[in-house]
Amino acid sequence: MSDNGTATETAGAKGVGHTQDNYKGIFDISDADGVNESERLLMRLCRRSFLSLWSFANLHTDQDMRDGRGSAKEFADVLVVFGNDVVIFSDKHVAFQQDQELSVAWKRWYKRAVSSSAKQLHGAMGWASRFPHRVYLDSACQRPLPVSIPDASQARYHLVAVTRGSVEACATHFAGSRGTLVINTEVKGPAHENFPFTVGVVTPGKEFVHVFDEISLEFVLRELDTVSDFVAYLSDRRALLDRPETGVIAPGEEQLLAAYLRNGDELRRSFLPTNQQHENPGLILFDERQFEGLMGNPQYVEKKRLDRPSYFWDALIENFIRLGDPNELVPYFHQENADLEEGLRLLARESRFRRRILSDACAGALRSARAKNARNARLFTTDQEPTTVYVFLIQPKDDEDDYAAYRRHRIAVLHAYTKCAKLRFPEGTTFIGLAFDHPNKNYRGSSEDLFVFNCEHFSDEDRAEAERYRRDLGIVREGLEVKRMHASEYPDFITRADTAAQDAKFAQARQEKRKRNRAKMAKASKRRNRK
Repeated sequence: MSDNGTATETAGAKGVGHTQDNYKGIFDISDADGVNESERLLMRLCRRSFLSLWSFANLHTDQDMRDGRGSAKEFADVLVVFGNDVVIFSDKHVAFQQDQELSVAWKRWYKRAVSSSAKQLHGAMGWASRFPHRVYLDSACQRPLPVSIPDASQARYHLVAVTRGSVEACATHFAGSRGTLVINTEVKGPAHENFPFTVGVVTPGKEFVHVFDEISLEFVLRELDTVSDFVAYLSDRRALLDRPETGVIAPGEEQLLAAYLRNGDELRRSFLPTNQQHENPGLILFDERQFEGLMGNPQYVEKKRLDRPSYFWDALIENFIRLGDPNELVPYFHQENADLEEGLRLLARESRFRRRILSDACAGALRSARAKNARNARLFTTDQEPTTVYVFLIQPKDDEDDYAAYRRHRIAVLHAYTKCAKLRFPEGTTFIGLAFDHPNKNYRGSSEDLFVFNCEHFSDEDRAEAERYRRDLGIVREGLEVKRMHASEYPDFITRADTAAQDAKFAQARQEKRKRNRAKMAKASKRRNRK
């Protein structure tokens, strides 16, 4: 058994749990946002989705430095490091020369925006693979990343080229389209120069490079705005597009994304329907109706509404990152920053759907505590992931205690609850405890505590300790009722009549859109047999 004791804590903005008004947290978080507006936009999107501890802009290497002298070399525009997943972004904003012949303008744009990005991405991946500890936040190469890049034997690299500047010209070329680049995997390498506004396999034989224009990237990060959802999309996207035996054509990234969101479920997504996932066709075509159909689907609209409270989870993680200081709460218990990051990563690895149900469980615990005006705890797990168990503790403060004493007592109770949860859920291996102020408090400000307990098997000694906690504190008692919940990412509440009405409402709009986009799809298909 191992006890990580990740007793990370955070105080609210009112400063109840902190004595320093200018506290900056224990992690060296870079405030770099990018050197131009394009990079700043990319970094804002990444920080919103992947949070500040795992997203970095304007990084440098000491490749050209000797004994502290020389100039640092730029590494990549944005880097995301999350466990063994490493996402490297290259951002190029290149104006498309619409006053030139299309064949000339496209070749120039592609070379500067796509080929140049691919070269930069492969170079950055090569450096990080060989020298993972020689990537820095600053140009003096004195500030290492707060999160380590994994060893090459463990790392999973995802290369993303963000190309800006082609949307207007593409929308003009494919009349009525959004201007997103056509996807055609039968176009490979140098052949791209002959297929305007089309991207396939950029560097065959090398690490796959995902190409997103500015509209595509915003679509993807709007719908897949957690690191686990986004990385899963990149992995599945590569598996689909980098198949030499199968060609894939889509009118734009938004159609590919919509197919991905519509197929599968919250446990496993797919670009293809379930009954087609094991087939090996020579060609897969995605039509232009996917995205419009998804946006107009009442189930999708309801999903987005239900997701709104889930951003509580994002804010909670960011507060722990920015304000957390375990030494304030348990100064006798030393932890390395790497251990703290691992604990926070457990919270951040949750998908948007999981964050929704976790936020709902936490809100329910707070409502129950408010109603009975007493301590309340809720143990939460799912049938889909029974090895992870959450403990939500709402602990009131005694009037005679000062806040520091209350915090020490609360973390002790959280420690006990989290360990006792193993008695109730013996199949669990990771127990994550979160403690909050009682909603009926009579003081200003607030704070939260996080405690992570890893345990595959109880020793006799540890089991006896947990039993003593349960007996002395009267918690997680024998026979405690466990409520199993089931939730769907896309609520199934639409009747046949409702569906027919919605179909009638959107039918005409879809038909008109289909006509406008048909030319775009036809042009992409005709080019298959060209050079």
